[in-house]
Amino acid sequence: MNNDMIRTYSYRISQATRSQLVVITYDIITDYLNEALNDDASSGYKEKLHMAMRGIDQLITGLDMEYEISVQLYQLYNYMKRTLISAQVSGERDSVSRVITMLGKLRTSFLEVSQLDDSKPLMKNTEKVYSGLTYSRYGANETAQDTLKSRGYKV
Repeated sequence: MNNDMIRTYSYRISQATRSQLVVITYDIITDYLNEALNDDASSGYKEKLHMAMRGIDQLITGLDMEYEISVQLYQLYNYMKRTLISAQVSGERDSVSRVITMLGKLRTSFLEVSQLDDSKPLMKNTEKVYSGLTYSRYGANETAQDTLKSRGYKV
């Protein structure tokens, strides 16, 4: 994952509600899996799969097992993780594509839920970023305001 992607995800996370964080986590995992599939080197492939599995661990950690859907999601996440471990050991890439497909379907469902979520972002006192006020040949420029103040993130 390059610096631009990290910066974009950092901004999205700072502005996200609880349900949007799940969608962002799906996006991050999917990006790592796609990078793994495009990586020719064995070490890069394994490292990207490892990072994707860490994302799945975050999804598992966030489950509240008192709800029936959490039990079902746990089973799916556990299956995905076991599949990725097997792909990491064997170097087989087709199973990674199947996990990407599963994540895509889950992401679509959680995206619909997040669009109904009208709660405020979890992080408070974050930097205000204005996008699209000026343009360059590379697209919209972003401007950050109040960058010199001590923001002291609050969650």
